[in-house]
Amino acid sequence: MALQSRQRTPNPHLGAYYGIVASAFVSLAILLAMAEQLGWGGGSIARLMILMPMVLYMAIAVAARTLNIEDFFTSGRRVPQIYNGFLMAAITVGGTGFFAYTGALFFVGFDGLAIGVGWVCGLLLAAVLFVPYLRRVGTYTLPAYFGLRFRSPLTRMVASALQIAPIFLLLAAEAKIAAMVVALFLPAAYWVAVLIVIVFIAATGILGGMRALTWSGSAQFITGGLGLAIPLTVIAVVLTNLPAPQFTYGGLLGSLANAEAAAGVGAAGPDPVAGFPGHEPVAAVAPFLQAFSTISEAGFFALFVCFALGTAALPSLLARSGVTASVADQRRSAAWALLLVALFAMTAPALVVFAKVLMFADIVLIPTQGLPAWFNDLSALQLLRATDLNGDGSISFSDLLVARDGVALALPTLAALPYILTALMATAGLAIALAASGSHLFTLGASLSDDLYRSIDPQPIVLPRLLLAWTAIAGTALIMTIYLFIADVDALSYVVTAFALAGATFFPALFLSTWWQRYTVWGALASMATGFGVMLLCLVAGSLVGIADTAAGTAAASLVSALLALVGGIGASLYGPAAKAADTALFEAMRRPDGETLYDQAEAQASAAQNKTE
Repeated sequence: MALQSRQRTPNPHLGAYYGIVASAFVSLAILLAMAEQLGWGGGSIARLMILMPMVLYMAIAVAARTLNIEDFFTSGRRVPQIYNGFLMAAITVGGTGFFAYTGALFFVGFDGLAIGVGWVCGLLLAAVLFVPYLRRVGTYTLPAYFGLRFRSPLTRMVASALQIAPIFLLLAAEAKIAAMVVALFLPAAYWVAVLIVIVFIAATGILGGMRALTWSGSAQFITGGLGLAIPLTVIAVVLTNLPAPQFTYGGLLGSLANAEAAAGVGAAGPDPVAGFPGHEPVAAVAPFLQAFSTISEAGFFALFVCFALGTAALPSLLARSGVTASVADQRRSAAWALLLVALFAMTAPALVVFAKVLMFADIVLIPTQGLPAWFNDLSALQLLRATDLNGDGSISFSDLLVARDGVALALPTLAALPYILTALMATAGLAIALAASGSHLFTLGASLSDDLYRSIDPQPIVLPRLLLAWTAIAGTALIMTIYLFIADVDALSYVVTAFALAGATFFPALFLSTWWQRYTVWGALASMATGFGVMLLCLVAGSLVGIADTAAGTAAASLVSALLALVGGIGASLYGPAAKAADTALFEAMRRPDGETLYDQAEAQASAAQNKTE
């Protein structure tokens, strides 16, 4: 068959190309470090460190432009496993993980680990339960999978509509983080930074779709990893004499506990309506090592399961299930993503411990006239502020208000390291945020165009199909720009809500459709509608009493919604019409890993039937 003869061999020179990207990034950092020692100002260094990699990303996107349908939506199904793993990890963590999650750990300590462990467990669930079967089916989007699984355009349209809310929230959070970095380090007005970020990710998606996002996103992940690893390794050497922060920060925990005790940070019990810190500067008053100081054991478990289910069923993550050359490669790419996210989950606590140790070493009832040098630098970036609340002429740690999303950016300054390392950290977070936000934007645009349009016109010609995708991406980008101008976006809160919605809406339907042959189209509709509807009702009702505004409250609502969705899907399938023979046959075909994807087979059969009628 013609489809089976398609070239699926990746470019053998990719390793060399991305080696050049990594070398160029490190060389730029070294040159700017030398320039800083020669007297260059921090503003020039920051602008070059931010803009030069962005120019490189856009050049890669331009080189990867395409008008081919398969390249646009699946990158030609020939992405090597490691590069797909890069993007899956970036989508999971994103810039919100880089800045907002590490900041949350700074304030709540142990309790924040529920998010990181949830990401890791969610990727494990996706790799085992869903990813191989979605690769076998081979649809471009998650709603298209439901449409093909049940031969139901209605199911496809409903899934496409329901995924808008969680993906829109994630896109808003990632774009806000990216715009924050651009505004701080160019510097530029916030609205200008928003325009730069949105135009950048929209242009990348329009130029080459999934293909451009894959290759530019791989470069972004590499620069993001290097930009995080270099400053953190330097600080680990300064504080522990060893370049392995993940394994050496434990030796500082005793010093941190003593410093917290000296500053008057005492143990506290969980508050049932307390949440993670917002994006406004607040004081860190919870001991890092005390478990369940801000949320209860039940809240911790709910948050962990919420992120696990949300990650496993995240539409923009699962959209990458069809881009590798085989089912085996897709399994391995999920394993790479799991490894990379686990490495980040191990690294984030080290970053936070280093920041708290350095800050506590200087802030223990110091006089207001003798503030440390880093205080003015971080205050200028609006990453912290301090007020002598009790008027005793000194500042304690409770008087120091720290911006949650700026903890990672503050670390090199706290360690009195050259400014280039701060710029490196900013570039790293920006790169990951751009990779994640571009993927979320493309997922929305592709679904709005392909899922909705294909439900109306099953056999469109090529050009209108791409034009509709470009229009959907551009329109979504315009709406997001306006939204960011008028909305006060709290990145971490948006991410918690988005993962809660994704888990409640799609995990039960995905699980049952993949693992239960009796599951029917009415069961799928019942699962998705119940999960989304109950979750939305919980958010609206909970916000009236202040519970759903907390991470634990939102997570608990997600678990209740997912459970009801599971029951609803099973009940509708058992008491409704039995599964059709075609649905049963596709269910069995999903379990055969060899051969062309089921979606491509269906496309070829439809095309052949159309040609015969003509």
